[in-house]
Amino acid sequence: MADEKGHPIYDSVSPRAEEEILSFWKENGIFKKSVALRQAQGKKDKSKTFVFFEGPPYANGLPGIHHVESRSFKDIILRYKTMQGFYVPRKAGWDTHGLPTEMAVEKELGINSKREIEEKIGVEKFIQAAKKNVFFYKEAWEKLTERMAYWLDLANAYVTMTNDYIESLWQVVSQISQKGLLYEDYRILPWCSRCGTSLSSHELALGYKFVKEESIYVKFPLKQKPGVKQLSSFLVWTTTPWTLPGNVALAVNPKADYVTVETETSPGEWLILAEERLGVLAGKYKIINREKGKNLVGTAYESLYRDEPGKVVAADFVLTEDGTGIVHIAPAFGAEDLEVGKKHSLPIFMTAGEDGKMVSPGKPWDGKFVKTADPLIVADLKERGLLYKTEFYEHDYPFCWRCETPLMYYAKNSWFFKTTAVKDKMLSENSKIDWHPGYLKDGRFGEWLKENVDWSISRERYWGTPLPVWRCETRLPDGQECKKVKVIGSLKELDELDPHPTELIVMRHGETSINVKKSLYALSPDDDRKIHITGKGRDDVLKAARELKKEKIDVIVASPATRTKETAEILARELGLSDFETIPEFYDILIGAAFEGKQEEEFNKEFEIWEERFWKKPEGSENWRELRRRVMAGVKKLCEKYRGKKILLVGHGDPLWVMLAALEGLAEKDYKKIPYPQTGTFRKIRLHNWPYNAEGELDLHKPYVDSIKFRCDCGSEMGRVKEVIDVWFDSGAMPFAAQGFGSPTSKGKSDFLYPADYISEAIDQTRGWFYTLLAVSSLLGLESSYKRVLSLGLVLDEKGEKMSKSKGNVVDPVKLIEKYGADAVRWYFYTVNQPWDDKLFRERDIQDARRRFLMILWNSFVYWQTYKEVQLPIGSWTSKPKLIINKWILAKWNVILKEVTEKLEKYDIVSAARILENFVVEDISHWYIRRIRKYMKSEDKECSRVLGNILLELSKSLAPFAPFIAEGIYKGTDGKKESVHLEDWPEAKKLKAGGYKLIKDMEKVREIVSKALELRQKAGIKIRQPLQKLQITDKLPAEFLELVKGEVNVKEIAFSDKFELDTKLTEDLKEEGLVREFIRQVQDFRKELKLKPQEKVELSASGEKSLEKILQKHEKLIKKEIALSEFEIGKGKGRKKELKLGDSVVEVYIS
Repeated sequence: MADEKGHPIYDSVSPRAEEEILSFWKENGIFKKSVALRQAQGKKDKSKTFVFFEGPPYANGLPGIHHVESRSFKDIILRYKTMQGFYVPRKAGWDTHGLPTEMAVEKELGINSKREIEEKIGVEKFIQAAKKNVFFYKEAWEKLTERMAYWLDLANAYVTMTNDYIESLWQVVSQISQKGLLYEDYRILPWCSRCGTSLSSHELALGYKFVKEESIYVKFPLKQKPGVKQLSSFLVWTTTPWTLPGNVALAVNPKADYVTVETETSPGEWLILAEERLGVLAGKYKIINREKGKNLVGTAYESLYRDEPGKVVAADFVLTEDGTGIVHIAPAFGAEDLEVGKKHSLPIFMTAGEDGKMVSPGKPWDGKFVKTADPLIVADLKERGLLYKTEFYEHDYPFCWRCETPLMYYAKNSWFFKTTAVKDKMLSENSKIDWHPGYLKDGRFGEWLKENVDWSISRERYWGTPLPVWRCETRLPDGQECKKVKVIGSLKELDELDPHPTELIVMRHGETSINVKKSLYALSPDDDRKIHITGKGRDDVLKAARELKKEKIDVIVASPATRTKETAEILARELGLSDFETIPEFYDILIGAAFEGKQEEEFNKEFEIWEERFWKKPEGSENWRELRRRVMAGVKKLCEKYRGKKILLVGHGDPLWVMLAALEGLAEKDYKKIPYPQTGTFRKIRLHNWPYNAEGELDLHKPYVDSIKFRCDCGSEMGRVKEVIDVWFDSGAMPFAAQGFGSPTSKGKSDFLYPADYISEAIDQTRGWFYTLLAVSSLLGLESSYKRVLSLGLVLDEKGEKMSKSKGNVVDPVKLIEKYGADAVRWYFYTVNQPWDDKLFRERDIQDARRRFLMILWNSFVYWQTYKEVQLPIGSWTSKPKLIINKWILAKWNVILKEVTEKLEKYDIVSAARILENFVVEDISHWYIRRIRKYMKSEDKECSRVLGNILLELSKSLAPFAPFIAEGIYKGTDGKKESVHLEDWPEAKKLKAGGYKLIKDMEKVREIVSKALELRQKAGIKIRQPLQKLQITDKLPAEFLELVKGEVNVKEIAFSDKFELDTKLTEDLKEEGLVREFIRQVQDFRKELKLKPQEKVELSASGEKSLEKILQKHEKLIKKEIALSEFEIGKGKGRKKELKLGDSVVEVYIS
């Protein structure tokens, strides 16, 4: 539906109307225009650029309702700032690496463990599958983004798996390393046995669950001394029985008091434990001995599962608040245990493997998962008389944040960022961040920073950013391993470190007849039709040969086509080389028999855009991707056979052009940057020391990057370590990597957008993205990468439970929007509660938001449209209003606009939305429109103009909140620009004292009306029934008294010291009330007949004589109120209806 100018009209609060608006935006590029409108100013003046960072989601899963929440709170601020005149670039992003993708691929390929990836599938196949998986639901994400009107630059999104992004990440790692903040260490780490990798502290924090497990009290017998018959045991408590086979020591607090006791349940057996923990004993006991923990140090005890005895060591971390005050030490499975082990040179026994299975040959639990082994070990201890007792224990236990496997603590070599070295920097930067809600600054987030530990960044997985660390493993003459390490920050560095630089000169063959005719020829190397080079072609080749003599060519290789061999023969002869080699991979592109001898233009017509040549091909031909795969396989042959040489390659146009672009690692869209080779010409390049995949693309992922080697200072070769980087680093470094470089200090880009003025994600990102953003910027020595953050609450079901497919309580956001519209869903999130509060989602609340606000707003607009003055454009009316109600609404709007602007400036979105809602519902709909009805029907169009102007300005202030209905109202009120989203944010006018008094007096009027209506209700008298008098206690100007009269429906108002409503009904008042009821019912009849308000009709009324007499008496009022051309008493013509007036019935006829 469109207006006379072709503009779409949002004709209802409906999803269909929104889709019309969407089409309008898309067809006219409104989003791009809104950004471009402010771009020049933003680039000229940095203060007019508003920086926003989009946290990258994964597109291998469907978006949920919580994504609509976060995107709503992002979009509103970006739109608001754009309308304020800021340049707001908003690049989309996609997270691609890590376990979320790897687990989906494992499921897709039918594998269940890390080992199966290497043994059954192969890393290369796994990586290729991951690349396809990452964008499985990209279309669904983009559809939702567009449909909910989240204006985001999807076309130029940053993608964490691209080579340029990874190279930028390498640069960040390199800079951090140069600051001495990257190191490798052997430590206890949270380990997922199912995923086969360690986790960082912030990943660990994402997966805790409250569990109830069986804990045990175990007896460790003291090593019996000769002649001593008394059996004594250390009593030890543990929640992880599976770690007991790895026990090598017991730890006590040297300053604590320990006692030896004999219990009535085990007479003749003595137990040793901390005195403060005597409460754990069963039954009565007798203290035999008391001593300090330091006296127990060095005591030997019998190991539970080893022949060698263990010993008691001192450790200050041992507490006496729980357990028995004695801790069992298994250095392989606990951070404090490992530290004790290092201090006392204790052995480390890996009694569980990386796969989480026990390594205890001959034991019942050998090969069992650690948690499965627990009851088997407990049973064994019980059988041997070493189990004192068991009890259930409730505590938080870490699970893998992706696969939900219980985690182990496991001793591993890992690479770390030394975040503890920048802890003070992070705390300082955090103090400057504007947190919403504010309590997160020093609460959840601040406390997390205070407890900061070094960031374990390496992962023993496959699909991720490769850790750019190369190490020499060569054994030196003294028997030690070299172990030198080099951190690479760019592809350029790989080239510089190439031990055998290989130079390549590429030359296209000399001119042939088909080149002159611009015709096509290329079937296959086996079907060469002896196309020869022309005389000019020979001259060009000879000229090139003279220039090439100074290059000292080592070898010439050529395509096996006649024209390239003829060219190579001339070159070999002129350059003094005995021969040349042909490599079939460099043959010309195949164009198919159908186009043999045809003109190039004819072939090109097969493709709508040039990029189609990468994937589309006529029958029997090759596309550019197939050609790239072929020629890059040829390049691989060259590298393997002639590494370190200077090679002259003679080839064809397309193959050489594709090869040159592929060697430079260009994205397909950028291939045009490479000049197309001309016949008889050459250019010099170097073969990069870069990794390429089987498709001939530059690919920095495993396994390709692992093939890159370079020389170590010791003379041997350096190879890359096997790990990839924690996926959270990918997104944490996005302020740098998304802009193509590691840090603003490294390249000094003038258009570097940093830091972000605003970011917003869910509350769980306090230990995810919010943390890694701050950690990376601090490690680089920069200010925080964001100035302001809005943290959002979770969207739960109405029972307060997390949404999941297994519970069947997931909400499909697309279906929700299709049912109620995007504005309704957005408005729900803006008004239901504070952004950071959890939302107990109920569909009926969306319906309520639509009904409660959007429908009332729309009905107000429709009411105005019904009576609007069409001759005069709304925006041109500037006269000062005469009516007090119009003066009031204009003054009130200025106050509202000022308040909304102030709230948005403080990022108080909910208050701003609620202020607007209250204004529309209470001030416009329930008050202003009620009081101007009679004026809207009059000849004076002042009220129509005022209401039209209010609606126009309101559409601008609503645009960031509800972009669809705002556009519809803007168009309907004759907004001057192409779209409301190209408008500036409205500016509130300065209100004088008289304006504030006006607002205050109107508040008093409404209070009076409210009290009077309450008295009416108590008396059971309807509002249409006029009353004689209302006595009020407040003095008000006459204009305001008229408003009170009209709203309360009284004849007069008197001032008194008592507030009182005269509810006595005279015959005259009853008559008037009857007439008012008659008018209402006739108006309803008009609506049923779908008559327009201005449409004049004839009305006849027939009933009891007394009733007819009353109606005749009030003929003038009836004709005016019902828009009648004629009113008659008696039976008439036209549509008939019976009306019930009190106890009487009247027949009416409309024609």
